Amino acid sequence: MASCICEKCGKTMEDINFYTYKNGKKTEICKKCLTMHVDNFNPDSFLWILKKMDVPYVPTEWNVLRDRAYAKDPNKMNGMSVLGKYLAKMRLKQWKEYSWEDTEKIKAEQEQRRLELIEKQKEYEVELKHQYQDGLINEAQYKTLMSTETLHSEDSMYTAAPNEIANNPYKEENFISEEELIDPAAELTSEDKMYLAMKWGRLYKPNEWVELEKKYNEMMTSFDIQDSDTIGTLILICKTYLKMNNAIDIGDMDGYQKLSRVYDSLRKSAKFTAAQNKEKSEDFIDSIGQMVAYCEKNGGQIPKFEIETDLDIVDKVIRDLKDYTKSLIYEDAALAREIEEYLKKKEISDSIRKEKKEAKESETEYEMSDDEITDYNNMIKEQKQQDFTVVYHGEN
Repeated sequence: MASCICEKCGKTMEDINFYTYKNGKKTEICKKCLTMHVDNFNPDSFLWILKKMDVPYVPTEWNVLRDRAYAKDPNKMNGMSVLGKYLAKMRLKQWKEYSWEDTEKIKAEQEQRRLELIEKQKEYEVELKHQYQDGLINEAQYKTLMSTETLHSEDSMYTAAPNEIANNPYKEENFISEEELIDPAAELTSEDKMYLAMKWGRLYKPNEWVELEKKYNEMMTSFDIQDSDTIGTLILICKTYLKMNNAIDIGDMDGYQKLSRVYDSLRKSAKFTAAQNKEKSEDFIDSIGQMVAYCEKNGGQIPKFEIETDLDIVDKVIRDLKDYTKSLIYEDAALAREIEEYLKKKEISDSIRKEKKEAKESETEYEMSDDEITDYNNMIKEQKQQDFTVVYHGEN
């Protein structure tokens, strides 16, 4: 790829960083230098470039490209956002036969149409403003339907001086003045200031000391803080909280995000969160069993009380269920037999499992003889017959 030297900045760059004339040659100045003073909303700042490139100025075509760049991100819009796309558009079949000399001709044809549309647009925008002020349409709908020129004129971020934007991003002149505010540190005595300076540091203003102390006392009330290490963490949390609020107030979103992460990390490490505070408050007793154990531990065994009142239907159902369960265990003759047989089977199973384990450990495999297998199967059949006789004896 060929290289070119910019006559303004003197840098050697690839030719892709230079605009191309109609004859195929590259401009003498790079794109960045050529467009450094271009204001996409002020034709006087870029018309000389269009004349140099020998392309006509068609306001409608320029405005379409400008509006797209503005809608994409107004803050990142610069001189190169529109010019390169406009020059590329002028190479299309519709416009490539026109030159800078045709600008007035094209302008005259479009001016008549533009004047007709302006009157209609003004009436439409007046109606839109009334609808927006009356709450009939939301902000997104308003900005979508309004023309970009009107939005640009209403946006103070583009009309204010750069230093004014940087130093006053939220138009603080419209807020209440310092003189009208009550000084929260006005009643601090010399002893108070000395104490706060030793606690929080001498680099803070008195009103910041008050805010730090307020946050500190709120945290001390909300959480059980006793040890020195936790108190030290709490002081760092309060300082971070103050600086985090200051960052978001001046529009320093990067600083706010970093401080926010530090703030969350400090709170979690010291367990200063609402969820952890709730969990700690519920640690004392969370079940009836714990309450009974606590009462018996501190007040002795809870005595058993006899309730002599008449039972309601729920109590009667509970009593009947208990009696039925008790009768199943004590009065069912087959149940004891089944338990006994189960224990025998379990004993045999455990014995076989033990023998297999011992055989495996001694690296010899134990094999049951045919007689043992026959005896075992016969025993199972006898047990099944006995179970059948016990269960169905009454029917036979």
